[in-house]
This record gives sequence, structure tokens and C-alpha cells, in this order.
Amino acid sequence: MLRYLKLCLALFRYSITRELMFKANFLLWVIVEFSWFGIQVALVEVIFSHVQEIAGWNKYQMILLIGTSHVVQQVFQFVFMLNCMELPDNVRTGKLDFALLQPANSQFLVSVRKFDPGALVNGSIGFGFIVYAAWRLGLHPTAGQLALFALLIVNGVFIHYALMLAIVTVSFWIVRAQGLVYGYYNLFQISRIPKDAFKGGVKAFFTFGLPMLVVANYPAEVLAKGLWGTAAFWVIGISVMFVAVSSLWFRFALRFYTSASS
Repeated sequence: MLRYLKLCLALFRYSITRELMFKANFLLWVIVEFSWFGIQVALVEVIFSHVQEIAGWNKYQMILLIGTSHVVQQVFQFVFMLNCMELPDNVRTGKLDFALLQPANSQFLVSVRKFDPGALVNGSIGFGFIVYAAWRLGLHPTAGQLALFALLIVNGVFIHYALMLAIVTVSFWIVRAQGLVYGYYNLFQISRIPKDAFKGGVKAFFTFGLPMLVVANYPAEVLAKGLWGTAAFWVIGISVMFVAVSSLWFRFALRFYTSASS
């Protein structure tokens, strides 16, 4: 574990150096993300100028939910997103050979070869709105609630990772999988919707089949509604299951990789 931690730190330093080579691009992307998040909050303001609550969530609870979803998304983007999006091209061009020949776990190298430092800046925006919403709601979370909130944030990141890895692994059989990747990226928006706004089979599908409603709703409810007990912990089992299945799926797909020379 210490060896892989050192490797992560080395890759992170490389990513910082790479980003500093293109400072204007870095700043522009931060501005774009900030503007996009601002639009989301403005939409909430417009909606709640006409209604008092949505599926049992008031305005500031909704802002807390959107902020939580944004933090999960940005942490995922910081660690995994760039690497997952590059996998289809690496498979198609044979560049995946470089990861497979290294003396380290192939899935690890494929997943964390590049970090996105700008996502940390953008994630801080969402965190700021979480703090603001908690203040307006008059919340005073305990240390246990904050720890559980952080744990479920990490849990949501790994759910995103497992689903994205499973999708891009299809690139071992098809020429281009970018369409699937961008399609999944649009599904991120579902995590910003209260889970009680969905009913029946649709809610079950986005909870167990494609658990977008698990990603942000449960950590947000820990703060907004004092969620505790088994309702807050069974979602961790979902994350573990999806990560394990996606890892097995990736290792199975590697058998069909033809490399750059064959």
C-alpha cells in the first residue's frame, strides 16, 4: 500500500506540472465549471419562487443536495474521470501497452495515471454551498454525522468510478466508446434530484440498477435530515459490489486486448 501511495503522489506531482504548463486553460475550465454550477443554483431559486418544496425538500435542502452532488462529481473527476475517458483511445491505438508492461496493477495505472487539479478547485465551490445551506438551515451536525457524510461522499465517488469503468471497458470490443462515456456523464444530473421524486420501478432502477440516486442523496440526508442507521450504510454495500464486478469485468476484457503489435 505504501508503494502505491508513493506512486499516486508521483502521478499527482506530474499532473500539477502538466496543468501549470497551460495556466489559461486551467483558469478557463474553472470559470466554466463555476458558471455551470451557478446556473444550477439559479434554477433552484427560480423553481422555489413558485413552490415551497420538492418531494419533501425545501430550497436550502435542495442547495445542499446539489452541492453534495457537485462535490462527489468533482472528486470523481479529480481522480478517475480523465483516465476513464482516455481508455477507449488507449485501447484503439495500443497505448494501453504502456500500462500493462509496468510493474504495478494494470487497473490501478489505468484508473489514476492522470489527476485533474482543477476539479479540486471546482469541488470547493460545491463545498462552500453545502456550508451555506447548512447555515441557512440552522444545522449543527455532530462529529459522527460529519464523518458519515465524508464516508458516503467517498462511497459515491467509487460508485461513479465503477459504473464508468464498466462502460469504457466495452471499448475492448467496439472501436469507439466515447458516446457511451458522454451519455453516462449526462446521467450525473440525476444525482441532483431528490430520490423521493421518483416512484416505482424508475426509483428502483436508479437505486439498485444504475445507482445515481445513491450517490448524493444519502450523504445529503445525513446532514439535512439526520439520516442514520442501516439506511445510511447499506449503500456502502452497493458500492463494494459494483467496484468488485467492474474490476472482474475489466480483467475479463483484457483477454481480448490485441495490443499495438498484434
